[in-house]
Amino acid sequence: MLKKQDLLEIDKDCMVPRKWLLDYVYKIVLPTCTLYGLTVLWVKYCPSERKGLHIYIKINPGVSAVLALELQYLLGDDGQRVSLNRARMRAGFDDWNKLFEPPGRRLRTLYTSQR
Repeated sequence: MLKKQDLLEIDKDCMVPRKWLLDYVYKIVLPTCTLYGLTVLWVKYCPSERKGLHIYIKINPGVSAVLALELQYLLGDDGQRVSLNRARMRAGFDDWNKLFEPPGRRLRTLYTSQR
């Protein structure tokens, strides 16, 4: 059985204005997580190494790996990455959810819970 996940990792292969990212958080991420009974603690992002953005969403409580993957898909994770992560999960890899950042890459905060 794979370990519970409390960090969703989304790969977006496009660059968009910060306002669009904030709309994404408030109109997509928060309502979707709320539907599943989850609290979003924070949302951070950084440019990916090749193209686009990596978005990290810290949730509470942690969820099963299968639900984490489904949530990442619903939140717009890259389709090829979703398929690769499903294969990693089926093979039993606990470390199935990977985004690669160069050393020293700084994450920027988009949202922090007011709890």
